[in-house]
Amino acid sequence: MLEEIAVQYVNTGEDDLRLIGYGIVIAGGVLAGLVHKSQDELARATYFAYSAILFFGRSAAEIIWLGSIPAMTGGYLWIFMLVDVFVALAVGYGLGVIAMARSRDAYGHGKLAFLAFIPFANLWLLFTQSRLSLSPKREPTIPLLTGDAGVATGFVFLFAGIVLTAFLRLQLERMVQVAQSDPTMQEAGVDFMIRAHGLDATLREMALGFPTPSPIDDVTTLTQVEGDGTTLRYTYEVMAVIDTLPMSVRTGLTRQNCTYAAMRPVIEAGATLEHVYLRPDGSEIGVVKVNQDICRLNNE
Repeated sequence: MLEEIAVQYVNTGEDDLRLIGYGIVIAGGVLAGLVHKSQDELARATYFAYSAILFFGRSAAEIIWLGSIPAMTGGYLWIFMLVDVFVALAVGYGLGVIAMARSRDAYGHGKLAFLAFIPFANLWLLFTQSRLSLSPKREPTIPLLTGDAGVATGFVFLFAGIVLTAFLRLQLERMVQVAQSDPTMQEAGVDFMIRAHGLDATLREMALGFPTPSPIDDVTTLTQVEGDGTTLRYTYEVMAVIDTLPMSVRTGLTRQNCTYAAMRPVIEAGATLEHVYLRPDGSEIGVVKVNQDICRLNNE
């Protein structure tokens, strides 16, 4: 069950996934408000340094997704999902703790800690001056996190987090490109799509990936690919004058579809691959259908 949830989780759109992560961070902040009872205060520089460190930690945790493809094939993607959720929750908790301390330092109470979770409004919490230049409640920190050194430390971690995020995004894109040329990864990817979206939606999405019209040979052009329920239909236009499809074409298509790694998951899930050959006037020359039963017979 967790694996299926993980499949749905990583297949969520980028914007929705960002909102989910934001919601988890807020949940962590709410948890901090409920259970953290410290009355410590934080000055601006220290608060900025801690915030940047939390941001860097959240970015660094994304490294785990570089192993997402092996995790999909190995059935342990759910571990990655739980790590991602718990890290976001921990970051939210940490941000809630330091935001309450900053609010107490600036306003004498922790009620404005929620500003830390609102874009741009968080700057108000950051830049508001401390009520007291020295406070007995101010949390003791190392020199590297206070004053000008704290500001410099914050910028270092902030910049490092931004660079790391950009690097990981680039690596993930490269990883996907490599996977698309690897038959084993192609098979895993299609299987992943089926589990995430179902067979019908997967076939429709696969159909969109075929450029049409696309020449197959000197006389044959692939003119259309469409997902129709559990059928993935390829339509070809043949310029040569023939009455029926040669047996060699039928046999070759069947063998190719049955052995092609990327098609194996959809066939095993119950899909039918249908190749329709038409003359220029639209009349039918022949149809080749490939499904699980035909592949089973072909392998015997």
